[in-house]
Amino acid sequence: MKISALLKILADNCLILLGFFACLLITTSPAMALRELDPNAGVVEVLQMPVTKDQTNCWRMAEEKVWEPWLEQQGGYQGRELLWDRDRQQAVVLIGWLSQSEWDAIPADSIKKTEQRFDGVLQRCLGSGASKPLPLQRTGSLQPIP
Repeated sequence: MKISALLKILADNCLILLGFFACLLITTSPAMALRELDPNAGVVEVLQMPVTKDQTNCWRMAEEKVWEPWLEQQGGYQGRELLWDRDRQQAVVLIGWLSQSEWDAIPADSIKKTEQRFDGVLQRCLGSGASKPLPLQRTGSLQPIP
């Protein structure tokens, strides 16, 4: 595949993602910030997952109990916001990082263990036997506009 074709595909997907999140931010209920996202973050991690109205309390509790303390220990962490779209039954998590390199420096094993703890808390709260009660649908990152 030619590099120019690959770059066009990446640019098209980036525009679609940016448009999606702009619409999502306009139509969602207010964000819940456990530690407010720092506007000076160098990169924002974006995670999207299905969360029904009946799952929101368990999701928020699991985020607060598992991910928040873990994130607070990570170098470069700049806060986050939890967003929920009532109509689409979708959740979006925005996590600010000081830089891409600090985000990339987090060991994959540490992320995996934390994700397993998060899933376990969700399973118990939701009474679900699913190994991934709220599977990620999309992941990505956004850069602030200078």
